[in-house]
Amino acid sequence: METEPAVTAGAPVPAGRPRLPEPLGAGFVDRPAEVLAEIRETCPVTRVRTPAGRPAWLVTRAEDVRAGFMDPRLSLSGGRTPDPAVRRRALDLTLVNYDPPDHTRIRRLATPALTPARMAAHRGRIERAAAELLDAADAARGRGPVELMDAFARPFAFRSLCEVFDVPEEERAALYGPVALLADKTGRTAAEVDASVTRIDAFVRGEMARRSAAPGDDLVSRVLAAWREQGGASEDEVASLLAMLLLAGFDSTVQAMGMSVVALLAHPEVWQRLSEEPGRIPRAVDELLRWDTPGSFGTKRVALEDIRFGDTVIPAGSGVLLSVAAANHDPRCHADPGTLDPGRSTASRHLSFGLGPHYCPGSGLARLELTVALTQLLGRWRRPAPAVPLSQLAWGGGYLHRRLAALPVLPDGPVQRRLPVSCPSAGPPCRPR
Repeated sequence: METEPAVTAGAPVPAGRPRLPEPLGAGFVDRPAEVLAEIRETCPVTRVRTPAGRPAWLVTRAEDVRAGFMDPRLSLSGGRTPDPAVRRRALDLTLVNYDPPDHTRIRRLATPALTPARMAAHRGRIERAAAELLDAADAARGRGPVELMDAFARPFAFRSLCEVFDVPEEERAALYGPVALLADKTGRTAAEVDASVTRIDAFVRGEMARRSAAPGDDLVSRVLAAWREQGGASEDEVASLLAMLLLAGFDSTVQAMGMSVVALLAHPEVWQRLSEEPGRIPRAVDELLRWDTPGSFGTKRVALEDIRFGDTVIPAGSGVLLSVAAANHDPRCHADPGTLDPGRSTASRHLSFGLGPHYCPGSGLARLELTVALTQLLGRWRRPAPAVPLSQLAWGGGYLHRRLAALPVLPDGPVQRRLPVSCPSAGPPCRPR
């Protein structure tokens, strides 16, 4: 439903059509806050071309982004509804492809299974997983660095999900590969991706059958109980819901964990304060989610009709990107947003979990995992330092979802001087290209 056809990024623009700026291309994943701050303060609602060559409207101020999340005229499905007669694998139908009321009828199956109280019941096992992984990392490293993403973040997020899903121990190793591959498809073939989707589909449907026969105190059993009670969804939709919770709960948490540690390594005084006062960590988790987020934008939406943001009208049919990262650093919402403040009173107003009907259903689990992970790390490693300058960390993924491939950390220091993370709240005027 784009209002103009795609143009390959970097290709000549057809005569008579103005060239749109392309701020989300090369280099964006290395400095998203800087790029978005410039746009937010000078052209808060502006047309851009994405790296895929598609035109889109970029919305960057917190007030507008919040309004956009709540506006039903901004559609995730583009007005299209999947044909229920067509059988699909898990992951072919996900919540991000639905608008209310279809989104609502499916999401409500997961809501009672993911309350903070339900998630808290898993805390002991999640804490044990974190401790065991850090024990293994410390034992294996000798006096060298720990590569935190592979040694801790990825296996911890996966084990936490396995506890919530109650995945049998003997099935976990075979499940990890497909989950990790679908989280990051870089360099993978279409056949590998397809095989992983098939494996996840088989796992989810197998769990549905097992838990239908023998319900337990796990997420799958609770979703199935809600389905039996409420109805309103097909088997394919329930399978896709469970697959989405599994995959989204893995990758986003892995990256949020890595970004949180990067922020704390850049601010050793905050690391020290939290290690001395661990009771502050739960509030600090929200500030860390505000500071940096894997998803710089919400899922791309389509305007079903003309929509006004301030003085700008976005035409019906246009693609719209709501910038979570820009909103999280908007000084109109968060005073002095370029300061990492673990006691910030407005931190919980961050938009890293979205807002409104599409607010992340797994936010309670994500907060629990981040709280447990940081409590264990800060309690064990009192004076860590990055093994390489933070400016040299390699960021991958893309403009919609950044990924940190590796994070080598020296648990014993030496303490380095603060290495700044660029998160300005304003910048020079944007210039047309």
